[in-house]
Amino acid sequence: METSRVNSGGEFITDRDETVLNTNAGSIAFGSTTGREKIHISHKSGSNINITDKVTSELATNNKQLLVLGDEFATIAGNKHTSVNSDKEDRVKGDVTIITGSDNLINSTLAGDWLDKYGELAAAKARPNWDYTAIGNNTGVVYQGGGSVNPESGAVQGGSFKEQNNAVPQIAEEIAGDLANIEREMGTGGSIRMMSGKHLYLQAGPAAVKYDSGTITPNKKEVTKCWTVQDGEQKQIKTSTSVYENTDTSSSIPFGDVHIAAGTKINMSSGSGGISITTAGEANLNSTGRTTIGGTAVSIGAGDNNSAGRVDVLADKDIFIRSSDLMTQVSSVRNDVTSGQHTFETPTAVFTGNLEIFGDLIVHGCILANGDITAGGQGGVSLLKHTHGGVSPGSGNTAAPN
Repeated sequence: METSRVNSGGEFITDRDETVLNTNAGSIAFGSTTGREKIHISHKSGSNINITDKVTSELATNNKQLLVLGDEFATIAGNKHTSVNSDKEDRVKGDVTIITGSDNLINSTLAGDWLDKYGELAAAKARPNWDYTAIGNNTGVVYQGGGSVNPESGAVQGGSFKEQNNAVPQIAEEIAGDLANIEREMGTGGSIRMMSGKHLYLQAGPAAVKYDSGTITPNKKEVTKCWTVQDGEQKQIKTSTSVYENTDTSSSIPFGDVHIAAGTKINMSSGSGGISITTAGEANLNSTGRTTIGGTAVSIGAGDNNSAGRVDVLADKDIFIRSSDLMTQVSSVRNDVTSGQHTFETPTAVFTGNLEIFGDLIVHGCILANGDITAGGQGGVSLLKHTHGGVSPGSGNTAAPN
């Protein structure tokens, strides 16, 4: 052990002292110089621990292992940075919980308070720019209006309405101070950012579950296939169609779920590789707002190994389909059922087969027939080939056609 002590000749309050313990395994150095006190432990491999009043540093020239038989706690007052030049694996046999944000944000009602205050501004933004009646899609709030609707259709379009005053700037100014105070109590931070230079892979559960999530019965529901005439009366021809029923075989499985919840938005974007979602169960996409599906080509299909697939399109109000060029519908049988009028607005309609009408035919125009017209059904009177009896004397009327 070597010890050296040097005092400054001009100021005895400054000690310069260093004690070094050298062995074949390494050395321990104690520096007692005033203002620069340190402890340095060094192994012959170069691994070392250095402790000063400014920093505690550690160098492991090979592997480093830590074994804690109880619990481990770490509290860091500043920032923490970890840099790994190769792979990293964290294996946890229990649960992993990551919480970000201040304690005030997590353990208090600040978020709810902020939303309640901002609700005044949100309501002003949701109100229509013109004074017609509208209903909020989530809150159900009715925005009462004035003006007058189109007298012919009852629609807002074509009616007379006034532009409403934009209250958003005034409300934003009024609540800005309250929102700022709440945000100050929330503290900074609270976000999680995950970035991968290559791939990001998420998996829940050790294996994919492929139980039947439901059944499809090919002939479950009775529907009308077509109409025919039997003994002079209309008669429906019935057939069956498929119905899917969910049996929920996977809800009690204790692994495999992934839950993602966002208070405001979930944004997903992908490059030219696309997005693919495949599931052995049901897939539900629900929104209380507008749902938009678009692309260069859009395909909607329903099918299974038994050719029992089914597509249902339901709407509370109207369904609008528009094609700038061609629209084709192909099926073995087609039924159009309406409780009101069925209108075809077209310059020309072509039926390549027979047309059978169970009711009156009213034509506000000419009827041109390239073939014969027969009244009275099969075996009735031909318009082209019928004959009349003799002329009634004095009146010029002929007898009934034959």
